[in-house]
Amino acid sequence: MPPKKKEAKKGPEEVGPGEDPDVVKLNYTKFAKLLGVVPSRQVITQFEDTESETNYPPTQLVVDNDFGEFPVGGARALCTALLGTGTGMTGGVYKLLNSLRIWRCNLGDQGCNAVAELLRLGGGEMKIQYLELLDNLIGPDGCYALGRSLSKGNNRSLVTLKLDYNATIGSQGVIELCNGLRTNSSLKNIHLTYCNIDEEAGPALGDLVTYTKCGIVTLNLMGNRLRGQGIAAIARGLPQAPSLEYLGLADNAVTNDSDNLRALQVFADAFVQAPKLAHIDLLYNRIGEEGAEILRPSLTPANTNIKTFLVDSTLPTPLFEAIHRKEGGGKKGKGKGKGKKKK
Repeated sequence: MPPKKKEAKKGPEEVGPGEDPDVVKLNYTKFAKLLGVVPSRQVITQFEDTESETNYPPTQLVVDNDFGEFPVGGARALCTALLGTGTGMTGGVYKLLNSLRIWRCNLGDQGCNAVAELLRLGGGEMKIQYLELLDNLIGPDGCYALGRSLSKGNNRSLVTLKLDYNATIGSQGVIELCNGLRTNSSLKNIHLTYCNIDEEAGPALGDLVTYTKCGIVTLNLMGNRLRGQGIAAIARGLPQAPSLEYLGLADNAVTNDSDNLRALQVFADAFVQAPKLAHIDLLYNRIGEEGAEILRPSLTPANTNIKTFLVDSTLPTPLFEAIHRKEGGGKKGKGKGKGKKKK
């Protein structure tokens, strides 16, 4: 069979409504200057790169402060241009965008609000599936705006939300986010790693995964301080979690004191009842021999639902081998290929 011919790029006369990168670029530069901010060269380049084999017209936008400042006004200008709603703008909503990544740009709550409005107002025509706002000083107000934009009827396209390394989110931010997400049935993956979340967020997260319309498959909470109390609060929702398959709880300050051990018992009793939960990460939690013994009865060979169960290799070898599981590789020996904890 001859190789498949590469599809020719559309000419100007073939571009449909909401598909012209030149219109978005023009709207963005005009509105940025109106707001008194310098247009980002990185943003403009992505709307000009006609030589790109994979991302022209752009379906993914990436903004990183390594390529120059991207102030809050810049985020507002970009989101307004993508919506085509600013004064004097033409072209309407840019329909081709499906992925937006903004890294280390200090968006804060105001910039996050602009992105949230993009999700809310563009939800019917702009099918953004992937949103990553890494290390952007987002706090509870920004999380409230995101939750509102993703509540029932406002956005049905977003599949993955990554808010990693926003230490300003805290537990209150998670609570605000969960309040909006409880009516969302399209979001599948939530990543809140290293967001300064403690046990106060546990009940909201536990409630979130129990809603009957909840479609969350992945909940990654690595690098927080949920401790045993927070994990136990999440665990109480696991038996009623209709879709959850992966739960990341690595590096969450779980130890082997009496309070944490009681919480581990709650967790051990609950995860075996979760309908679809198959992957659990408890790495970098110092649960000790006592904690491992509590988990062992829930991880017998008869429990074939749990495919991955990660714990530290600091445990005695017999206990480690009894509870540690790694899908695809059987039981993994201690010291073989273990990753190091990120500092």
